Formats: sequence, structure tokens, C-alpha cells
Amino acid sequence: MFERLILSRHGQTIDNARGVAQGWSDSDLSDEGREPARLLGVRLRELGPTSIYASTLSRARKTAEIIGAELGLEVRQLDDLREVNCGEWEGVAFDEVRRAQPELYRAWLHDPSTPAPGGESFADVDTRVRRAMLAIGEHEAEKGGKATPVIVSHGLAIRILATGLLGLPLTSARTLLQDNASINIFEWRSDRYLLRCWNDIGHHAYGR
Repeated sequence: MFERLILSRHGQTIDNARGVAQGWSDSDLSDEGREPARLLGVRLRELGPTSIYASTLSRARKTAEIIGAELGLEVRQLDDLREVNCGEWEGVAFDEVRRAQPELYRAWLHDPSTPAPGGESFADVDTRVRRAMLAIGEHEAEKGGKATPVIVSHGLAIRILATGLLGLPLTSARTLLQDNASINIFEWRSDRYLLRCWNDIGHHAYGR
């Protein structure tokens, strides 16, 4: 367990701005997404992170690299930190999915075992991100000393990871908002993680 764990979502992408499902497809950071990512790195200085881990999808990796440049830390990539695979829904607007397949979309949101067509379920992602946490824990233990890792991942993946850290039902992930280039801090107390802050984007105002 880490005394402090920081989760951050990647900066805004072109497809985020379009409102389409990205999943394992990749979309580059938008012009509006790069500066908040840099400001995220500036903000993280005060939290004293010791390492950075990122999804292998380029939107998360590039965000992590921007953060790493501000902190002087190298980025370690893990496939298991990727976003949910949306299968046939990737590249399609979420509003269109809701209209075209309302029952399946509702089942995907409410039943953790129901996958997106040709993609993953919430339970699939939960298995992956838990595996990623074990890998990160093992790597940090090898380094020794106190660790405050930053994990740069994706909206749903972070929300699902948060439910595991807090012992919440998987279905509660759909009720948690997660903005681009946000900060979420968990602290270990006695025998459990406590949530210090969620979806903090106050640093976005630094550049205004």
C-alpha cells in the first residue's frame, strides 16, 4: 500500500471534444488539452510524487510525459491501465449509442458483467486495473523507500479503480464524474484508503 496515491485522467483529446467513445482507439491531445496537462504537472509538484505510471494509449502516455517533464520523472507504461475497450461503439457518439441500443447500453452501465459489443465489461476493466496496481506495488517495493506514485489513465478506468480502492460496488463507477487533466488523491490510513480529493481541476485556472 502507498501512503499517498494520485490518479489523473489524460488531457482533453480531439474525440473528447466530439463526444465519441474512444476506448482502445486513440485520439491525439487537442490544443485545449495540452496546457491543462502541463498545469497538472505544475500542480503535482506540491504533492511530491516519486514516480509516474501511464496507460500505453498515446493520450495518457503523452499527458504523463508532459507531467514528467515538469517533475523530472520518467514514465513507466502499463497496458492494464488502458481505457475500457468499447468494441463496436468506438468512434461513435455516446448519444447515438444510447439511441440505437438503449437496452444494451443500459445493461452495460448497470450490470458489471455485461460487455460492450465486441469489447469489455466493467468487471473486465476492474480485473485489469487491479492487476496494474499489483504490478505498480511490486515495482515500488523493489525501489524501496516511501512512494507516492502518479497513475495517468482514463475516465472510466479511473472511476473503476476508485471503486476498488474504496470498497464500493462496481456499478457506482457510473456515478463518478472525471474531468480531463484532473487530480484524485487517496491516502492510506490504518487498513484502508481514504479519499482526500476527487476530480480536482483547480490548477486549470493557473494559466488564466
